[in-house]
Amino acid sequence: MDEYVKKQKSTGYVSAVRCCQRRLCYVCKCCRANYAWGNLDEVVVEGSRNVTPDGKIDKTIHFGIYGDKKFTEVPANITSYTDKMIEDNYMPTRTFFNVATNNPSVMVGGCSTNNNVELQMRGIPFNTHDMLLNGMPGMMAMGIIPENWVGRMDVITGPNIVLSGTGVKQSTSGIVNFVPKQAEEKPNLSIKETYSSSHLFTHDIDWGQRFGKDNRYGIRINAERYAGDTSVSNENVQGKDLYINIDQRTKNSKTSLMYGYDHVKHHGMPEVLKISDSVMSTLSGLPSADKVVDNFMPSWSYLSHQRHLYTLSHEQKLNDNVAFYVKGGYQKLTWPGYLDSKPSLLNNAGDYELNISGSKSGSGWQRRVWLSGFKFNFDTGDIKHDVTLGYEYFSQNSESATEAGTTSKVEGNIYTGITSDPGAPYAPLNHYAHSASIFNRSIVLADTLTMLDDKLIVTAGLRHQQIHTSSFNTATGARTKDYNKSATSPTFGAVYKLSPVTSVYANYSEGMSTMSVPKGVVNENEVLPPVKTKQYEIGSKWDFGDWGTTLSLFKIKQPVGLTDASNHFAADGETRNQGVEWNIFGKVAPKLSMNGGIMLLDAKYKSTQNGAKDGNRVFGTPKINATMAMNWETPVEGLSLNARALYFGSSYADSKNNIKVPSWTRIDLGAKYDTKIMDNPVTFSLMAYNLTDKKYWSTMTTSYGENALMLNPGRTYILSATWHI
Repeated sequence: MDEYVKKQKSTGYVSAVRCCQRRLCYVCKCCRANYAWGNLDEVVVEGSRNVTPDGKIDKTIHFGIYGDKKFTEVPANITSYTDKMIEDNYMPTRTFFNVATNNPSVMVGGCSTNNNVELQMRGIPFNTHDMLLNGMPGMMAMGIIPENWVGRMDVITGPNIVLSGTGVKQSTSGIVNFVPKQAEEKPNLSIKETYSSSHLFTHDIDWGQRFGKDNRYGIRINAERYAGDTSVSNENVQGKDLYINIDQRTKNSKTSLMYGYDHVKHHGMPEVLKISDSVMSTLSGLPSADKVVDNFMPSWSYLSHQRHLYTLSHEQKLNDNVAFYVKGGYQKLTWPGYLDSKPSLLNNAGDYELNISGSKSGSGWQRRVWLSGFKFNFDTGDIKHDVTLGYEYFSQNSESATEAGTTSKVEGNIYTGITSDPGAPYAPLNHYAHSASIFNRSIVLADTLTMLDDKLIVTAGLRHQQIHTSSFNTATGARTKDYNKSATSPTFGAVYKLSPVTSVYANYSEGMSTMSVPKGVVNENEVLPPVKTKQYEIGSKWDFGDWGTTLSLFKIKQPVGLTDASNHFAADGETRNQGVEWNIFGKVAPKLSMNGGIMLLDAKYKSTQNGAKDGNRVFGTPKINATMAMNWETPVEGLSLNARALYFGSSYADSKNNIKVPSWTRIDLGAKYDTKIMDNPVTFSLMAYNLTDKKYWSTMTTSYGENALMLNPGRTYILSATWHI
């Protein structure tokens, strides 16, 4: 039942509980006696959301067709991390990594660095160009993603195109949705200063204020600036961002208008090390991560981006049974500098080379999105219906540099560093032409049925989508590739409440995507037909008030593409990922909170050409992935200690399973102290990521990640102070 709190002079706090007949029953919280039936007048909601006592997990799901429901009432695995979780996992340029990997089904892809962020969910790649902003696809994109403006981050594991819509890359492994901060009832102003090794300084400000009658209007401003060297040799990063969110809310409507800007300059970003099959056959063993240098890239290698973002969302209650929503967004993202490449290992002695071309130094795109629809609620007998009918449009127009640049060939040794560096290549930045376009349209229809005294909740939905992609010759403007197809994808889920604490659920969902052809293959510009990913899942959820836990069993089938001996990339069989996932979150003892879990994964190739790779483990996937974070409120007032451990089991870097990569464990340790200075609350924080300075290789599941290894950064210290004025 939905519960609201109204403060009254005569009775104190009173709950208004929506009954099975959609009426409201006033129940005194003191004596629990029913004393009135009828319709509830407009009330002012007081108190916090349904979050865990540690403030890090929102137990109410606010996403998509599920609306506002408790996590135990949703037939899918969704975790909503709050701004408190984001703050506690802060690490300049890497906060997104740290937050997302609190979910045991989410793993950082091996090529993920500060600027190129790749994830995998349940062993399937997730391209971060497909993240959502307040439910809108395409309004966030790969790169250094500032998190200071994010109020909530929803992570949904498993394919579900009905929920997410069609993204830029059509990732089908899951969904990441960012919800921006809004002004709260009380004004807020905080200033944060951060130092992280080695000599990276960050300055951050967060201000919010509501005004007007009944605090109808609000404004929230977040701004940040950072610059300096990271804990990795030769790496320097500079960035600034500004996000402004203006909102209004009444009894029957709510509106949000947001502007976002961020600009990043990044030199010397570490890259993956490519190992070909021919070189692998000559190696005496995998190079030791403890003995290689921490960065193979020259300090002049360069990535930069600049983002301008505008979004508008509005929801209007037309009557007690019908609501209308509309969302629109525009994002312009340019990459004025992209001097980057992936070094290739040449021999057993550790020699490597990389060719960085200025010809592909610049690119950019403009994205537009529009979502609109209606939400209906009505009854048919004893069954309550919540229906969503919506339309979605997304477009992207891309451009890239046309003027020819030069190439710089860098040589080095993975044990001693760069041995020959001719310097940066010439990179043209002023001549651009239209290179590609994407137009996606879809219609979604979903119904959530509640029955059997609210014990059984069934959700069924369909999304019919049309995907139209084209590529163009940047010199002549002629269309070189064109793809235009449509398909319908379903989802189905059911939840049954065994008790107020326990529920069981099952779901079937699909996702549709086009295969991403990696660069460097002979058919790198080819547009491949779409493929469907299918997931079957059952599980149980428990809500014990201060903490909750889930247990899920899943099976996912996805057609895949692999690169053959002639360096041609094509569809080749499928992957079958099945496993068990356990997740826990919340305050498990009066002074102890826990977040994390474990996933056991069996990911294998099936039906590959001539059975050559059947039964091999999918490259980049471990059998075990585990993460656990703990926070202890010490007897010292204001002092808390936190620790986190991440474990990634052994994996293979190639589909032939020739390159086996050892498992790794990372330990993080920190402390936080809340106090007052001149009557103003101040928070001091000290964090050590990778406390033991463990050096390790990691793998990835992306199409261009086969035969590639990523060396992860060593120990990083972070010291911060936040003044709440």
